[in-house]
Amino acid sequence: MKIRRAVLSDVARLAAIEALQPASAGWGENGWQTELNTSAAQIWCAEQNDEVAGFVSLRLAAGLAEILNVAVHPQYCRQGVGSALLAQVWRTLKEQGAQEVTLEVNAQNIAATALYKKMGLTEMGRRKKFYHHTDDALIMGKRL
Repeated sequence: MKIRRAVLSDVARLAAIEALQPASAGWGENGWQTELNTSAAQIWCAEQNDEVAGFVSLRLAAGLAEILNVAVHPQYCRQGVGSALLAQVWRTLKEQGAQEVTLEVNAQNIAATALYKKMGLTEMGRRKKFYHHTDDALIMGKRL
């Protein structure tokens, strides 16, 4: 598996993976193009078999990183893609001087919350009935 920064030629694949994972942010191709052209944004891709298998999108400012969008293609789920992506993100953020990383996740997304806990994030807060006016959002974070 290869972890690398995303480029504009990845936009269609990022949007396709996102469309297969209903818990992702749903940016679509236009959103991905915008994000790739945002100076504070970082988008990391995992490549498996010469194709994008998953991604993490984040923004970094003033030592604080916020993960905005994460998804793994269903074909590659439970194969360590998410863990490898986040491990690379942690290493890079430390090199860039980040002190903390945060994210928000639907409390009902058991697979994602388990991955985030495995990768050292802990619950920092909760937004009641945030998703669809029914599901809580967990705010999770990690000191780097």
